[in-house]
Amino acid sequence: MKTSTSNTKGDDYARIQTLPVSSGHQNLFPGIGVEPNERRCPSCDSVVYSRRHRLCGVCGQVLPDDCLFTDSEAQNVEMLLRTERQRHRAWLRKTAMI
Repeated sequence: MKTSTSNTKGDDYARIQTLPVSSGHQNLFPGIGVEPNERRCPSCDSVVYSRRHRLCGVCGQVLPDDCLFTDSEAQNVEMLLRTERQRHRAWLRKTAMI
C-alpha cells in the first residue's frame, strides 16, 4: 500500500495554531497605564492614531480633550519613551564599541 504525503499550503496553515490578538476587554498596555480605545475625529470621522497630537492627522482640525491622553497617561507615555531612548542610546554605544 502506498501512502502519499501532501505538502500543500493548506496543510501547513492547518498546523499553525493562531493565538487571539485580544480577548475583548484585555488591556494590551498594562505597563504604561493607557487604556486602548478607538477614538475618531469629530470633524472628519477618521481614526485618531496618535493621542499625543492636538491636531487631526487627516483634516488638521483641533481634537477635543477626550481624543487626547489624560495628564497621567501623557506622563506615563513620556516616561516610557524617555526610558526607551536611553536604552537605545546605550545599545548604540555598546554596539559601536564592538
